[in-house]
Amino acid sequence: MTRREAFVIGWPIAHSRSPAMMNAAFAALGIDAVMTPMAVEPEQLPAVIARLRAGGMLGASVTIPHKLAVAALCDELAPAARAIGAVNCLELAGDRLIGHNTDEAGFVDGLVAAGFVLRGKRAVLLGGGGAARAVAYGLRGARAVEVIARRPDDPSLAWAPAWPWTDAQLRECFARADLVVDCTSAGLDPATDVTFTAALPLDALAPGAWVATLVYHRRTDLLQRASALGHSTVDGRAMLVHQGARALTIWTGLPAPIDVMARALDASL
Repeated sequence: MTRREAFVIGWPIAHSRSPAMMNAAFAALGIDAVMTPMAVEPEQLPAVIARLRAGGMLGASVTIPHKLAVAALCDELAPAARAIGAVNCLELAGDRLIGHNTDEAGFVDGLVAAGFVLRGKRAVLLGGGGAARAVAYGLRGARAVEVIARRPDDPSLAWAPAWPWTDAQLRECFARADLVVDCTSAGLDPATDVTFTAALPLDALAPGAWVATLVYHRRTDLLQRASALGHSTVDGRAMLVHQGARALTIWTGLPAPIDVMARALDASL
């Protein structure tokens, strides 16, 4: 039997840890498959997707900057992908390309695995971009989800109550939050991380509040400060593992070996 191929598509893509996770999972499940990173310039995306379809791929993960554009190349969008407007997982069902968004459920899976109980809780999201929209969709079972954004009146933020990014508003929202999720890119760079975190009123959080970030390659200053204050924290590794686990199940129909994937991710960082 010919080895099946899966791909992770982005521009750039060298930083992706998805191949390490997925290849470890394939090996653990005894699946003769391999995930390969594929750097795809935006203008080449339609041609590359057409080639992967014709080649009968096992599936593909999609990352920045293609999550919006690839949705238009699908024959069908799963409900989450349609609601969020972004695709991070491609399934080839016969000759039909189906776009999924596993980021939203992956984020919640990671929270639940860490011990967070979503029902009845209030969440505050920092930033109003595509990542925040996916997280908000995943958190739709919460009591309330609010966004603090630089441009709260932007029509693209109609999916959640949005507040201006001011010191007073941050403090007010933090005081009623059970969960704060940093959906910005500030934590990616140590140079911006410390300054960003210093401006956040973590002292306003209730003692039982949780703090999360989507950054997975380093422990951000935000999580370090929150932990020092006694708050439970979740970093982006949980989301990356669990969104990948859901993608694996979509492609193979098998339960994903989450512990194997988590260990492979940690070893790759």
